[in-house]
Amino acid sequence: MAGMLDYIAWRGDLSFERSPFQEVDSLIFSTLSYVDFDLISSVIDETHAITIRNAGEEFARLHADEKRNPGRIIPPAIYDLFDVMSRSERYQDLKLSCYTNQIDESMEKQFSALVIELSDYEYYIAFRGTDDTIVGWKEDFNMSFKSPVPSQEQALLYLNQIAAQKPGFIRLGGHSKGGNLAAFAAAYATDDVLNRILSVHNFDGPGFTTDILGEKQIRILSSMVDTILPQSSVIGMLLEHEEPYHVVASNARGILQHDPFSWEVMGRSFVYVDDISASAYKFDSTLRKFILSLNATDKEEFVDTLFMVLGETGAKTLSDLKMKDIAQILKKLNREDAGSKKILMLTFKMLFAAAEQERIDAHKKEQNP
Repeated sequence: MAGMLDYIAWRGDLSFERSPFQEVDSLIFSTLSYVDFDLISSVIDETHAITIRNAGEEFARLHADEKRNPGRIIPPAIYDLFDVMSRSERYQDLKLSCYTNQIDESMEKQFSALVIELSDYEYYIAFRGTDDTIVGWKEDFNMSFKSPVPSQEQALLYLNQIAAQKPGFIRLGGHSKGGNLAAFAAAYATDDVLNRILSVHNFDGPGFTTDILGEKQIRILSSMVDTILPQSSVIGMLLEHEEPYHVVASNARGILQHDPFSWEVMGRSFVYVDDISASAYKFDSTLRKFILSLNATDKEEFVDTLFMVLGETGAKTLSDLKMKDIAQILKKLNREDAGSKKILMLTFKMLFAAAEQERIDAHKKEQNP
């Protein structure tokens, strides 16, 4: 079935004036945010913008002979997407600006975002989801007992800064944690900024703890945020969603459906199905029941235990972890009490199942080009 790259092949010759902004464009921009723009020499900040075409050409020139590996969690196809966008009439002349990438282990913070300028009066803020860094995953888990976490506060600050710098209308979006950040920023935006927001997309991003949201935030989430989940959503079903959601078909299995390149597209929109799968409901119910059974202190101890064991390996990213590290971690987790051990083991295995399958698929592709 067709996906994002096919959408660009079909509609890449149509400008946004000829074919207005679509939800698939939003996923494309959200996915583009995973590209590490620190790998090009041009500066992309508040005062320096660069077209997608020029950024793509520069990236290709600087890294032509390298095997492009963004990490275990991020799909390598982001570089194919970047390349195709840089050669597409629809995207190539759009400007990128205000790129930021912040990793702070002491704050347990991982935040990255950039602006795609659709015109002189309309722009898209893309929030990056969780990357390969272990601190990024720690912050995700912290969401279950902390409100807000540093990246959520940074997302709101970023939105306010961009709104102050640039006139016109705003669109927000992100995949995974990036979707949560987009929703959080919109929910807590001032009325002046909120009135300029045209759309907010949360692509398979987690919800929020109930204590973080007031009546106003719930109302904004329910009326403005479009949450889109794959059939076997796991990440996107975590915590509480006050907004309705739509379910898109995916050509992958299980948690691998979190990969946005597996989401099916037809024409100008996604291929939708009625609801998420029974297995996703079952997993969500199990994890939700476990989370709700813990108070804030228990949740913090649970998360600290998991990441303390990860930290003992010396790894800074998931890609740093070797098979011997994984065996050591599983052995240590097996010593935990029976109640938390089951969830710790399940969560840890979930983190690496997708990565291992990606590695296998990539190997098969190399063997059978």
